[in-house]
Amino acid sequence: MTADLNPSAYDAFAPFYDAFTAQSDYEKWCDEVIELAMRSGLAGRRLLDLACGTGSSFLPFLRHGFSVTGCDASESMLALAAAKAPGAELVQGDIRSLPDLGSFDLVTCFDDSLNYLLDEADLSAAFAGMEAALAPGGVVVFDLNSLLAYRTTFAGPSVSESDETVFAWRGSCSPDSPPGCEAEVVLDVFAPYDGDLYSRVTTIHRQRHFPRSSVLASLDEAGLECMSVHGVLPDCSLVEPADEAVHPKVVYTATHRRGGDAQ
Repeated sequence: MTADLNPSAYDAFAPFYDAFTAQSDYEKWCDEVIELAMRSGLAGRRLLDLACGTGSSFLPFLRHGFSVTGCDASESMLALAAAKAPGAELVQGDIRSLPDLGSFDLVTCFDDSLNYLLDEADLSAAFAGMEAALAPGGVVVFDLNSLLAYRTTFAGPSVSESDETVFAWRGSCSPDSPPGCEAEVVLDVFAPYDGDLYSRVTTIHRQRHFPRSSVLASLDEAGLECMSVHGVLPDCSLVEPADEAVHPKVVYTATHRRGGDAQ
């Protein structure tokens, strides 16, 4: 089975996503994001988590007392999220053309989901949806892969194992990829099937690096104003200044543009 993993096609990968991300410390990540958002003015507890996947990204927010709406393009991902968190409201939708989901104090989009958008127009459309869903005084927090990630993780092979499931990653990016590069990874998943047999699922990941100038321009086009850009350390700590030659992932915070149309 082969699936082209654009933002609307994650179903083939859904059964293996939690095993693939088993090393992610979502509790620590949540703590860091809440602290960052509060420094940026967060006051309420209404969360919209875009590209929420299987729900791992928003579960800690539920435990912190947030009311959660999760949105994802994949029906299979949402089914897994619903099993974990029956208290969350889950909606199937494309982050480039969001329906009216209400008004939220915090809008998030994590796990490099925005990097699957391959041009600035799609990125601006996603930001416009965030702006429309953001309550006055609310905060947007999202992450993106840095250029370092495409020059390292996306530039070679690696093999990992979790719960007897084996992930064989083949990145075809270049160690000297330029800013704004596109990257493709072929990920073979070998999962226990029947006795000593394994099934194989091949998924193709296509991503795009967005330089900071492109991100800031797209935010501005959507009526959002960047408040901070942090680098992410291996222990999920957030540091300033973000350096794309040092940090494999960067985190942006934004709010309604001053003097904009927010009421």
